[in-house]
Amino acid sequence: DVVGMTVQHEMRVPGPVLETTLGWPPSDGADVTILGSGVAGLIEVLDVPEHLRDSAPEGLAALSFLTEDFAGSHDAAKGHASDVTLFDAGVPGVDLFFCTVGGVPMEFMGSYAAGSSD
Repeated sequence: DVVGMTVQHEMRVPGPVLETTLGWPPSDGADVTILGSGVAGLIEVLDVPEHLRDSAPEGLAALSFLTEDFAGSHDAAKGHASDVTLFDAGVPGVDLFFCTVGGVPMEFMGSYAAGSSD
């Protein structure tokens, strides 16, 4: 329990994903803790390793959305952003793409079936 929110999942995000999506310098990645019920939304807390905090400052990194229609959301995003990029999140069962809309980085996930063997 963190600030009254249930910890839903914890995982490691590979360095190359953070380099490409958030402009981080090369690293071995970072830990993410997903908080909340999902009914009213989730918060993903990305633990910026201390040695990267000068070049990857703490704060809002991106808005994140979980979508039931990943392919449809991906196609729709292409009409609003020129940088729509699919990623291998490094976590089996997690579909992911990033884009920037109105200067705001956005992450769209198609599932949280982490650990599944799709």
